[in-house]
Amino acid sequence: MTRSAIRTPQPQRLSVAVLVALCTLAPAAFADTAADPTTLDKVVVKGERAEGYSVRRTSAGTRFDLAPREIPQSVSIISHQRIEDQKLDDIIDVLANTTGVTSTQSDSERTEFYARGFYIDAYQFDGLPTQMVQNWSYGDSGLDLALYDRVEVVRGATGLLSGAGNPSASVNLVRKHADSAELAGSVSVNVGSWGRTRTTVDVGSALNASGTVRGRVIGSYLDTDGQMDRYNQRKTLGYAVIDADLTPDTQLSVGYDYQQKRANGATWGGFPMLYSDGSRTGYDESFNASPNWTYWDTTSKRAFATLQHAFSNGWKFKVGATHDETKADDKLFYPAYNDWTTGASNFDKATGTGISPSAGFYNTERKVTGVDGYVDGPFQLFGREHQFMAGLSYNKREYANYGDYQVGGAGQTWDPFASYLNWTGNISEPNWNPLALASEGTITQKAGYAAARLSLAAPLKLIIGARYTDWKSEGEGADRAHKVTTPYAGLVFDINGTYSTYASYTEIFQPQTLKDRNGSYLDPVDGKSYEVGVKGAWFDNRLNASLAVFRIEQDNVGQATGEPVQGSQNEFAYRAARGTVSRGFEFELNGELAPGWNATFGASRYVAKDINGADINTNLPQTALKLFTSYTPQSLQELTVGGGANWQNRIYYPVPAYGRIEQSGYALVSAFVRYRISPEFSVQANLNNLLDKKYLSQINGYGAYGDGRNGSLTFTWAF
Repeated sequence: MTRSAIRTPQPQRLSVAVLVALCTLAPAAFADTAADPTTLDKVVVKGERAEGYSVRRTSAGTRFDLAPREIPQSVSIISHQRIEDQKLDDIIDVLANTTGVTSTQSDSERTEFYARGFYIDAYQFDGLPTQMVQNWSYGDSGLDLALYDRVEVVRGATGLLSGAGNPSASVNLVRKHADSAELAGSVSVNVGSWGRTRTTVDVGSALNASGTVRGRVIGSYLDTDGQMDRYNQRKTLGYAVIDADLTPDTQLSVGYDYQQKRANGATWGGFPMLYSDGSRTGYDESFNASPNWTYWDTTSKRAFATLQHAFSNGWKFKVGATHDETKADDKLFYPAYNDWTTGASNFDKATGTGISPSAGFYNTERKVTGVDGYVDGPFQLFGREHQFMAGLSYNKREYANYGDYQVGGAGQTWDPFASYLNWTGNISEPNWNPLALASEGTITQKAGYAAARLSLAAPLKLIIGARYTDWKSEGEGADRAHKVTTPYAGLVFDINGTYSTYASYTEIFQPQTLKDRNGSYLDPVDGKSYEVGVKGAWFDNRLNASLAVFRIEQDNVGQATGEPVQGSQNEFAYRAARGTVSRGFEFELNGELAPGWNATFGASRYVAKDINGADINTNLPQTALKLFTSYTPQSLQELTVGGGANWQNRIYYPVPAYGRIEQSGYALVSAFVRYRISPEFSVQANLNNLLDKKYLSQINGYGAYGDGRNGSLTFTWAF
């Protein structure tokens, strides 16, 4: 379970020349092959369309079915083929490899994602919006990808479809569906480092003689230890979906998925980073700061249904509904060691004293119900064809959190150790009290939205729309309500059949709990996103590129006044002010560069400062490069090879008492090879962190290391 400490030479940083080379090679690679259709790899389940690393059309961001270069925002597609090539198991893996997205860990079970300097909390399932929050951790960031076909990420403010949230990005997970009218499927077994074993079964078939009713089931089980000592994770997934053609123009989809994760030896926070003299603790990558009895278990159950109908005049109607219930049960340990204001450490290097043992026992539950329905279609005006879309959305999130928190130490009932040196995790549990209600509430969003895509001229399209949201929060000691209108505007100009340029203005809002001196809640934080860019598409949209420059502003951010709220002795007042400003650029090239050669390359840079001009979220990289490619020789199509590298710049966490904790820039290199032994059998090898780079994946006063070199073998039987 403990990984070898053998180190290899540091990887070289990715050169900006890679960007220039890819842009130069892409058109040339297709110069003689644009008219020659590519033979795509066999997909795992018959009937499921492969799109290489890109998609030709998507409704991400606007609901309109558009080519990527027709969307006036930055969009990244992580396709099914790329998920298979890189063996991306969950949302954490996908977003870690998405252009413009960065992440940080809170502990072994919670990972937070950011885009353009802001936290990502807007998610969709088959286009139906919801929100995920990590403070109580319902396991959202670890959702298994076995049941999803692809992931679509729209960066910037996405209030038109998301409602409340941050001006960061929206993540849409597109499910696999029953699209095979004959018995087809696959069985795969994946074995790898740290005792990893993952088995996945995927089977689909017609359920009636005509094939108009089809079913698909997917099951997956993962059992793995980890880089950390005494850590083990088991994940179980079950998914079933029925797709029915009620008429040639009407489709119904009904499904259910179940996901369970059991994490033993889970951490809460991380390990102490500093001794009392300001020096680094220097733990090994295998160090686990938690005792043997900790665990973090989550279970989610989600049911959904979608009905859509296409009318003969080109209009269509679609309505979707979902209900999910998630529960978490965890016993956790926190080695508190520092002052939260100054960061000064109490952890004595010589004696191991100064650690305050803190433990929590929590049961949490959440129910989310969502319904979204819309119509869209073409209409004629002033001799031109335009498009219109309008819909209604409802989302209700109910939650309740129960817990018992205990602090031990000398003189306390629970005093499990005298020194944290030579830590083995073998300590006693506290005597838990009955779990008490810590928080509960209900958040409801009701919304109506509409947008039009107007053809102002043959090469010029204007998308203009708005969303009206009625947002209400009940519980948490006070009820709040907001009614907000969120505008959307985007202009796209087709330079020619390959290139387009665009400009967009989008908004999103985020309610807050701060009050002014009169005791009234401040208006929601308002996120505004300005973006201009150029996009290109080659070879029937099999290759897409985009370059975007953006500016994001947050207004109505609470700023402390130092005055008390009237009638309160302990609550201080805030005033609304202009807040954080984020500026930067993003570039992405994604798709098929030549027959059999797929690649994605992303470069992103942003600078975000708060109202006082100070950098925010300094523990996140401001510059990142992400590259991955795969190649199948046309003369040997049984073989596919590939690899990539992700690089990020230096990050740091300020500690007023000592200065700062830093992590220098680094690159993580990966590689894979797949060989199709026969039409039915294939074997694939993946290597991650090929150069065995030691790096911190968590840096916030507490630390954790990212995975060192690891690999896996996958055996697949398709039928």
